Parts: sequence; C-alpha cells; structure tokens
Amino acid sequence: MGDSCFPGTTGGGRSPRDRVVRVLLLGAAVLAVLAAGGAALVQKPIDPALRLPSSLFVSSVPPPVWADALVASTTSTTRGLVSGGVEVFPGDSLQGLVDAYTFVIKAGVHRGQQVVPKDGDVFVGESGAVLSGEGVAEFAFGAGGVGVTVTGLVIEKYATPTQEGVIRAGGGAADWVVSDNEIRYNGGTGIRAGSGWRVSGNYVHHNGQLGVFGAGGGIVIEGNEIAFNNTENVDSHWEAGGSKFVHTVNLVVRGNYVHDNKGPGLWTDGNNIYTLYENNRVVDNYGPGIDHEISHDAVIRNNVVEGNGFGWTGWVDGAGILVNTSLNVEVYGNTVRYNNDGIAAIHTDRSASTTTYGPYALKNLWVHDNVIVMNAGQTGVVTTTSDPVFGAEWNNRFDRNTYTLGSGDSYYRWGGATITVSQWRAYGQDPNSTWK
Repeated sequence: MGDSCFPGTTGGGRSPRDRVVRVLLLGAAVLAVLAAGGAALVQKPIDPALRLPSSLFVSSVPPPVWADALVASTTSTTRGLVSGGVEVFPGDSLQGLVDAYTFVIKAGVHRGQQVVPKDGDVFVGESGAVLSGEGVAEFAFGAGGVGVTVTGLVIEKYATPTQEGVIRAGGGAADWVVSDNEIRYNGGTGIRAGSGWRVSGNYVHHNGQLGVFGAGGGIVIEGNEIAFNNTENVDSHWEAGGSKFVHTVNLVVRGNYVHDNKGPGLWTDGNNIYTLYENNRVVDNYGPGIDHEISHDAVIRNNVVEGNGFGWTGWVDGAGILVNTSLNVEVYGNTVRYNNDGIAAIHTDRSASTTTYGPYALKNLWVHDNVIVMNAGQTGVVTTTSDPVFGAEWNNRFDRNTYTLGSGDSYYRWGGATITVSQWRAYGQDPNSTWK
C-alpha cells in the first residue's frame, strides 16, 4: 500500500498537514536517539571517495569523517580509551572495517588479524586488548598508509618470517607513531620502522630475531624496553638481538632500556649517518652493548652500558661500546662497566660494502670523559690492515676518561698488541685521564 496507508492521503498523495506531522515525528525520534547518547546509531563503512583531501587538514591525522549519523571519531591515543571511534570486538574483521580513521580495539583477544592501514588511521587499544596471530598470521599491521598510529595494544604470537616485522614499514609507510604497546612472543622482528617513525614507550620482548629494526630518515626510538629477543637463535653476528638499523639518516635512539638480548643491544650496521645514541641503559646483552658499524658520523653519549659482550669473545668484539670501521664518531659521558671489553674500535677492509657517503674507515674517533670500569678485556683499537689507523693522520684518540681496572696489567690494545697503561700512554693516548 506504501504511502497511501497514511491517514489523510488519497491515491498515494500526502496532504501538507500529514507531511508536517511526519517530519515532526521523525525529528522527535532523532532527538530521542541523540538524547540517549546515540546508542542506536551505527557508523557504516565510509566510501573512501567521500573523504576530504588530506591537504585540507593541518594535523597529520585528519579529523573524523561524518557518516550517515552524527557519530564523531576521536583522535586521542590515550591507552584505555573507551568512547568514540570505531569499536572493534573480538571476531570482527579489522581489515574489513578500515574505512574510517580512529578505531577503538575493545578488550579481549582478536585472533588472526592482519591490517594494511590507510593514511591517518589511528588504532587505540583498550586496556586488555590483544591481537594474537595464533602462530599462523604473519603480521599485525603491514605496509600501507602515511601517518598511522598504533597504541595501547598487546600484539603476540604472530608467525613473522625472519627479516620481517610484526608491525612493518614498506611501500611508503612513513611517519607512523607506535607507542605504549607490548609486542611479545612473535617470530621475526617486533617493530620494523621506516622514515619518520616514532617508536616510544613500548615493551618489545621475546621476539624471534630482533626487537626493533629501522631504515630511513628521521626515525626516533625513545623510552622503550627491548629485552629477551632472538628466541629463535638467529646468528647474532648477522642480524639478531635487541635492535639493528641500516641506511638511516638522523636516527635518534634515546632513553631506552635494552637488556638480555641474544646479540648486540643497539646496533647501527651499514650506511648510517648522523646517528645519536643518548641516555640509554644497555645491560647484559650477548653481543656488544652499543655497536656502530660501517657507518658515518655519530654521537654516543650519556649511556649506562654494563655486562655486555660475553657471547662475542675474542678480539674486542665484546665491548660495551664498539665502533667498527666508521668515521667521525664521538663517544663521551658514558658509564661503561664490567663488559667483556671496555670502549673499543675496529678497522677492517670493508671496501666491498655499500656506501653512500664515502669509504668506510676508522677515522676521527674521539673517546673522552667516560667512566670505564674493567676487570677483563681491553679498551683501544685493533685492525687487520696496514692502513694508518694508529697515526696522527687518522686522528683516533682517547682522553679525559676515568678508569678503574682489575688486578691485571694489560687492559689496552694499540699497534697490534695488548699493552699496559704506561705503554698506552706512551702512544699519546689518555694524556689527561685518571686511573683509580
């Protein structure tokens, strides 16, 4: 019968009075729903074609899109957020819902989810929200959009392959914020960061190969705990342990607690330049605590580095801080205690390695104003080449450090030999340093 069933109409028409009545009734119903907090409104998937261009927004995370009903998303990334955005319940498909900007992932276990985010998507976990790969799914958040945020989640048990990440960059996935998550018991690498990524406040532990990996410009790794990684016993001289970074520019690694990883703690290995390591605590890692290898300009300052390197024996590979065939590195203000070796440097022939900024060599190493406590191993420089590593031309030097040594008498390496304090100083090293 259609509209002809309404009182006051004939032949399918409608009187003005009836139209007014129907509008008033509809308006009253909408007001009643809004007064009830919008509980009856359902946000429908949004056609991507309806989105406003991101260039119209000042923020890198666009404001929420209005759907058929007036349900606004939130841009807050506070852990435990329970209102606003798209609520995702266990059993829902995250990928199927990625047509809005902010997603509140509800408490409970969300099994087998794999998401390729779009530009500006924000994923906020309620307290107790867990993404579980169930030992089958390969990743939780894959390469996709720009300016994505992932925060407040437990992400576990993903079957991530070696050299891949549970949260992974790639395909132009720049400027992500990955914060305040616990990423645990996965294969591969916990977080694989790209250009412009900020990785902060996460607990990344017991992953198969690495805790964190990064490649690109402007990456910040800050305030994370990175621990107990390389559970699959991947060769740590190749690529395993707490972290590894390659081909980075202006990398900042600050204020992290990095411990008990089966491999190096913090490791820049290959074509990195303008690196800053500061205010990290690096403890009890199988390999060196901080290792800057075949790279360029770096500052390593104000770190506490203890008990590292006892899995990398021989030569000076087990140093608390190790500089390997890299140029223009300054090491100062660090406390380096009871590692397999102290602060050490290596020069080898790495001419076959890829470089953007010139040949790799141990030149202009400046180690000063550190506290170094050793009862084994050595501090100093070693090489396998005939290059002038020990000469004034290459300008590798130590000074103004404070040493506390054990009962032995040969705690230094220089000129191809293990030497005493007096011999070390005779080579012009540490002229203004202190021994306790």
